[in-house]
Amino acid sequence: MHASILKYFAAVARSGSIRKASEELHVATSALSRQIKKLEDELGMPLFERLPDGLRLTGAGRIVLRHARETLQDYEVMRGELGDLAGKITGRIPIACLDSLAITFMPQCLMDFNRNHPAVDFRIRTENYARIFGLLTDDDVDIGITFDIARPGDVRLLSSVPMPIMAIVARNHPLARMKTASVEQCAQFKLLLQLDNDVTSWMFSLELGALERHARALVSSNNQMMLKPLILSGNGVAFYTPMGFYEELKAGEVVALPISGLRNEMARLGVMVPRTRKLPYASEVMAGFLADRLAIFARTIEEIVVR
Repeated sequence: MHASILKYFAAVARSGSIRKASEELHVATSALSRQIKKLEDELGMPLFERLPDGLRLTGAGRIVLRHARETLQDYEVMRGELGDLAGKITGRIPIACLDSLAITFMPQCLMDFNRNHPAVDFRIRTENYARIFGLLTDDDVDIGITFDIARPGDVRLLSSVPMPIMAIVARNHPLARMKTASVEQCAQFKLLLQLDNDVTSWMFSLELGALERHARALVSSNNQMMLKPLILSGNGVAFYTPMGFYEELKAGEVVALPISGLRNEMARLGVMVPRTRKLPYASEVMAGFLADRLAIFARTIEEIVVR
């Protein structure tokens, strides 16, 4: 089967939708639909169930998806080996990371890596910490950057750095004058809380329960970019790692306070890869590059926070 058809099929299987896959691939919906129908006709059986809420793989579809992933992965490995023969790093590198890393860290890393390796392109997804593990184990990405909490056995940690949850406030907020803050002290002010954040819940689940009973949440959202203007305006206290506030911390627009009483020594951010799958050469090089850059980024943030 042709590689492009397998690529189309894998994208539809991943998204569960012809429309979403067409947007991802920049291919017309009608053309993508024809390719999937052509593949089903060639194999003589349906690969998807057509449901009201989207497409779901049939038993045959799951077998084809396994073959498609293995073939596409082998193809990327082959491209990398050919590039190595030619003395350059080539291919596509799929990466999943936390959305806070997509603000400053990842864009700078991608620009710097591409400057030295212009034949490489990237596919970047932002997800919550647990979903990144799923993308690694399902072979949807080659590299994941997420918190090292309850890591599956088939995911290998390359390196990790400490990255605590902190109280983030504007420089003119009353808490900004303090060296540390307890959850109770934060609860005296309006809170800007994250929705559906398993890491925050794991870090201080008991404290969050007390906050829900005694504190007032001004806004709760799963979008950090939506909460950031509210933090900068001094309208509340948020609980985040400082990595999504690098520029604001450097400019002195916000202050990151250690939260007393938390298990912050357990919070580590890591670069991870699949344990059982050979990565394309470009992804191997990029994983090492990201590990080195993450260590530098963490040290820089620590210096800014403690100054």
